[in-house]
Amino acid sequence: MTQHFPKSAARLFPSWVTGPRVCQDETISLPAGELGFSMLEAVISLLLMTIVALGSASLFSYSVYNNSGASDRATSMALAQEALELSRGARFNSTGTDPSLVGGTTSQLGIVRGSRTFDVTKTIDDDPSTTGVQINAASNFKSITITVAPRLTGKGWASGAGGTITLITQRSRTDH
Repeated sequence: MTQHFPKSAARLFPSWVTGPRVCQDETISLPAGELGFSMLEAVISLLLMTIVALGSASLFSYSVYNNSGASDRATSMALAQEALELSRGARFNSTGTDPSLVGGTTSQLGIVRGSRTFDVTKTIDDDPSTTGVQINAASNFKSITITVAPRLTGKGWASGAGGTITLITQRSRTDH
């Protein structure tokens, strides 16, 4: 079955839709079944495109979440290394000990880096061979633990997949 359209309709259909054009006076002949999409075909294609788009959106949110977490971990690591370097450079010998190496736990809250807020906790144990944190000024050996944790600022979907970093080092007097 061939349907006929006026020649002016030829502008509405590209050649891949209309197939070969056969001119008969003022009409164009189109083979049956090559008239375009039915409503059912259009609805099915929209449904498939929606499913693909939702899958892409899910991957996008997953990647933003994990990239945010990676950024937090990198910033936490930089802060922890900075605090550890300050402890390594502090004086610790038989003539004196820098006040930053006194045993116990200290915290710095609200350190802002890159529009994110972090908390840094430094624990110095003067006798790491025992459990708990010991404070002994005459100790020749110290264990230094630096923990940096990002402060979550709400329940946003891209708040990050963690980022807490803990670095541990040991230090002995320089003159022993």
